[in-house]
Amino acid sequence: MLLKIFTLSLLLLVSLGLSNPDFTTLLSFKISADSSSSLPWSSSAYPCSWLGVTCHPITHRVTKLILNNFNLTGSIQTLTRLTHLHHLSLHHNYLSVAPSFSSLPNLKHLYLSHNEFSGEFPAGVSSLHRLLRLDLSYNNFSGEIPMNELTQLTHLKTLFLEFNSFTGTLNPNGSSVSSLIEFNVSENTLSGKIPDYLSSFSVSSFSGNSHLCGMPLLLGCYDHTAHSKPVAGDDKNGKNRVLGIKKNVRNSAKMMIISVVVVVVIFALVIVTWCTYRNKEKKMKVKEWYNRKYGGLKVKPKESSVDDQEMVCFEGCKGFDKVDELLTASAEMLGKGSVGTTYKVEINGSDVVVKRVRLRESSSRAKKKEIDGYLRENIGGLRNPNVLSLRAFSSSKDELLLVYDYLSNGSLFTLLHGNRGPGRTPVGWNTRLKVALGSAQGLAFLHSRKLVHGNLTSSNIIIDHLGNPCISDISLNLLLQIPSSLNNPYRAPELVQAVHTTHNNKSFKSYTKKCDVYSFGVVLLEILTGKTAWIEGEGSLVNWVEGIMKQQDNWIWEVFDFEMLRYKEMEGEMKALLHVALLCLVSSPNQRLEMFVVKKMIDDIKVRDTGSGEFQESISNGTLTNSGSSSFSESV
Repeated sequence: MLLKIFTLSLLLLVSLGLSNPDFTTLLSFKISADSSSSLPWSSSAYPCSWLGVTCHPITHRVTKLILNNFNLTGSIQTLTRLTHLHHLSLHHNYLSVAPSFSSLPNLKHLYLSHNEFSGEFPAGVSSLHRLLRLDLSYNNFSGEIPMNELTQLTHLKTLFLEFNSFTGTLNPNGSSVSSLIEFNVSENTLSGKIPDYLSSFSVSSFSGNSHLCGMPLLLGCYDHTAHSKPVAGDDKNGKNRVLGIKKNVRNSAKMMIISVVVVVVIFALVIVTWCTYRNKEKKMKVKEWYNRKYGGLKVKPKESSVDDQEMVCFEGCKGFDKVDELLTASAEMLGKGSVGTTYKVEINGSDVVVKRVRLRESSSRAKKKEIDGYLRENIGGLRNPNVLSLRAFSSSKDELLLVYDYLSNGSLFTLLHGNRGPGRTPVGWNTRLKVALGSAQGLAFLHSRKLVHGNLTSSNIIIDHLGNPCISDISLNLLLQIPSSLNNPYRAPELVQAVHTTHNNKSFKSYTKKCDVYSFGVVLLEILTGKTAWIEGEGSLVNWVEGIMKQQDNWIWEVFDFEMLRYKEMEGEMKALLHVALLCLVSSPNQRLEMFVVKKMIDDIKVRDTGSGEFQESISNGTLTNSGSSSFSESV
């Protein structure tokens, strides 16, 4: 009976595909543009399940088409038949013929960058009254930009036209596209004055157009007709006219000479100032920089001098044993976080990371001694491929200096969320799974040593030169008693009440390994969704995922990061990792997995049978909300 139902359902889907004109359009486009057979579309499969295709759940009309980096060529005229299209992204291909877009009135997002389109600005764009984002950069478009027509797009927020061959001016009739928040026309052949409404954008938005003038460029707009006007007076025999012209020429010459002298002087002053600043910058020491920026070390006379303060060194220390050696080395500030300020310091020919923590004034001598002992006995000796090793530290009355290895690839947060938009290099599925497994191994190692992290986020998972994740800032938030914010999206639900009573240190005492497991579950959701742990206007990522899964039947690719669409054959592995995340995020800490089990489950993902039936059945016991009152099984 079930087999018959399944067969009838499949026939229904196929019949929908055959009767839907959008699917015929997609097949026609594949035939004309996919000469390299890069698109894995099959006429025997349900078209709404094809890679890069998203359909309306009721009408089954195509609403989103994302086909980036597929070696597509030729024209996209066929796609203008997709009249229900909201989102069209075809960047990084070899497409060369742009159609009129007037037949796509519902289009909101149009990304055609990094192709070979030529000719004038695409026709019909001005009729797309719902358009929000338009990216035509890195093509061969020419002619004028129809700014007057673009004023009709009252919702347009992004206009990227850089690296083309556009000519003309940006303000032919004084019109404005006032809704813009992102704008770039650099590396074209534009001329004339930049209109006032565009002057708030950066210089880089206009660079490479040698004949543009006005703000924000440091090039004034000169009226070349001002000195060609006839001089009033007697014009008998042309004598006065000639004298007037000569006088104007002399005045113009004087003004030009004065202008050149002023420019040369200003340029010389700028060069001298810049060279002086660069020289000081190179010689600047950590101590001097910190004094200027944050008010100094505040070390009182006759107390232990910073210069004599010794470092506590562990295995792998770079050969320095005094704080002064760090404070007199060249440094670059990397950022500030909840624990302290982080610097990249070059010492003895190697780069290290120095984290500078200002201790709370209320910290007692006994507390500082406890911190010192904890670092010596529990943190300094930790060595694991997925844990960032503490190489040395020094504690004083006012502050704590922590020295780590410098890893140049940045954090997992930057890898997942940095430079989102056109030009970003997508993060592949294998890389994401590698980071998930390595992070799980590192956290499981800490738990095996009876240690808790206390503030696991994607920002303190650092990526080494081989792409392996290393967990940093181990136990520091708990050790320094830094309270967790009420809006901390990584916070386990059992800590909510504790955060309200931090004056009794209850939040620190309440932190357990199971709190780390919850935080790790949030990190897994970041890896899978490509979204930050706190989504502006939506709230926490956990609640956002829960809402999507409850409200939509076909939620899988609404949850997963669109960058992973090209790895759709790995959908089973993605679902399996989501399963692990949900088990980490159950509301009751007693029902959460231990980290060694989490590590084993992720390690097994590539060899397990991760069919959708097993996946749906296995998460039916998991809950994700902080209240514990709702379950994802209802929406799966």
